[in-house]
Amino acid sequence: MVRAEEACRLLYVGDDGDVYQKSGGGKTLKLTWGWSDMANPERLYYVWPAYSPDGSQIACFGVRSGSVPEASLFTVANDGIRMHELWRMTEAAAPVCESWSPDSRSIALLLQGENELQLEIAQVHRPGRTIAIDRGAPLFWSWSPRAGYLAVHTGGSATLYDDARLSIFHVDDECTKIVELSPGEFRTPTWSPDGSRLAYIDASDGGREFLAFYRMQDGTIDVIHQVHGQTVMLWSPDGRTLAVSQALGDSPHVYSGLTLVDVERGTVRVIDESELVSFFWSPCSQRIVTMSFEARAGMQWHVLDTGGIKRRLGSNFYPSRELVYFSWFFDQFAASHPLISPDGSRLAFAGHMNDRGPTPERALRADRGPLPQRGESNVYVASLDEDRPVERLAAGHFACWDAQVRAHAA
Repeated sequence: MVRAEEACRLLYVGDDGDVYQKSGGGKTLKLTWGWSDMANPERLYYVWPAYSPDGSQIACFGVRSGSVPEASLFTVANDGIRMHELWRMTEAAAPVCESWSPDSRSIALLLQGENELQLEIAQVHRPGRTIAIDRGAPLFWSWSPRAGYLAVHTGGSATLYDDARLSIFHVDDECTKIVELSPGEFRTPTWSPDGSRLAYIDASDGGREFLAFYRMQDGTIDVIHQVHGQTVMLWSPDGRTLAVSQALGDSPHVYSGLTLVDVERGTVRVIDESELVSFFWSPCSQRIVTMSFEARAGMQWHVLDTGGIKRRLGSNFYPSRELVYFSWFFDQFAASHPLISPDGSRLAFAGHMNDRGPTPERALRADRGPLPQRGESNVYVASLDEDRPVERLAAGHFACWDAQVRAHAA
């Protein structure tokens, strides 16, 4: 029986290394099993869980760090009953992260080989077989909302490296490259919500680099404006705005300010000038959540509306190791592992709040990177609508939401 009530669902990795689901009705369901106690080095730990777009299952890696390290990609039904292995690690490649295709039929796997990264596609209906897409380093990708298209940025900037490329593939039972572009200094290409345009940094004009849109319909490239430094960008859910920031200093993971680009008019508006580590659009497209360093006191969340009004969200915190990695490459993870609930009301994150964590001197590296301590991490949920304390949900290391609001079972 399904209740008419709609609910948001949250996945989190508990302190025991298993994946849990928290439903809108308050029920917590364990979805995976490590098959051994935590003290056993042969225990299976699960990382990077994510809901399929249709909400019927999750994908996650199961990792065993015993005498012979192992890793597999699993799909798990959202009732926790059925579990299937799609891919198993070989000596030549270990898993890094993954993302679902929009039709929930395929999963892109980023693997670390001996000397380079490689991207492969695992198909849910064909376990044990993968399709090789591209290889090189660095390597970033994004699925088009139009099923079957995948943009892959490999090798960095063409201004610096001859083998740098931005490719668009059509992925079905096989993989066909249909477009190759000249990428500038950026990481993850981002698709418009309707899949008609791809935003990226173009380096085809000699030594200059430009924010540009590639149009899938006719192959036209719309050049917006010149950029400098490493650029990160995320398209708003309503498709009207591109949020852009650039790393202009010595740190590749600290960005200067936040700019909104009207994608139809090409106009540019700066809404924040402070440094940040990551940012995420709310589903309403009217506000952005940012993470930034707080001087010698860990990290801080802020909520920023598109008019530039900014407010702190909760107290300072120290992110878990998983959230640190997530934040370093947030433009890769933002679509596949959303931190903001699909109704836009809540933010989920993992780590420890300032009053529970280590001293600031112990918690920050010399390069200003947070140094979280495993075993001290919790999963928290913060309200984006109401001014109330951050809620501790459970002990754990990572959390993300289902991308859709769904009816839940009674």
